[in-house]
Amino acid sequence: MELENIKNWWREVTKGPLGWVIYIALGVVLAIALNSGLSLVLSTDYPVVTVESDSMEPVLYPGDIVFVRSVEEYEPGDIIVFDGWKETPIIHRVVSRSRRTDGTFEIDVWQDFDEITEDEMRDRHLELEDEDFIYVTKGDNNPTCDQCQATREMVLNRHVHGKQVFRVPYLGWIKLASMRFVGVVTA
Repeated sequence: MELENIKNWWREVTKGPLGWVIYIALGVVLAIALNSGLSLVLSTDYPVVTVESDSMEPVLYPGDIVFVRSVEEYEPGDIIVFDGWKETPIIHRVVSRSRRTDGTFEIDVWQDFDEITEDEMRDRHLELEDEDFIYVTKGDNNPTCDQCQATREMVLNRHVHGKQVFRVPYLGWIKLASMRFVGVVTA
C-alpha cells in the first residue's frame, strides 16, 4: 500500500508545468552525475564530447557523441580531444608525434603525412625544452594540418583531454541544436 501512495504522490507532483520543471531538473542532475562518474572512470575532465563540425568526416560527423579516455601518450592515428584555438575543445587526428628520448627525438607519422618534415619537428621540439611529447594534428576533412597554419602551436600533453574510445552517431544533435538555439555555438 505504501508503494501505491508514493506512485500517486509522484503523479500529482509531476502534473502540468511543474512536472516539466521536475523532469528537466532530474535530467540535469543525472547528466552531471553520469559525467562525473565517467570522468573518474576514463581519467579525463571531458569524458563525453559532441562533434560540432565536419572537419573529421568521414570518420566523425557533426552530432556524433565521442567518449574520451586519457592516456600517457598519444600515437599517430589517434583521434584526440585537445584545447587549441577555439573556445571549445577540438577533436582531430594526431598525424605526427615527436618524443624526446635521451637527447634525441623519435618522430612518428600517420600514414604518409609529409606536411611537416622530421627536421621541422625536431626544430619545433627543441624550442620546447621541457616537453617530452609534441603533436601535430589535422582534421581528416581539412586540406592541411593544424600546425601548418602559422598561428597554431604544437599540441602538448597538457593540452590533451584524451583520445577517442568509441562514438555514438547522431545522439549529440540534441545538444548541438540546443546550444545553437541559445547562441553558444556559432559553427
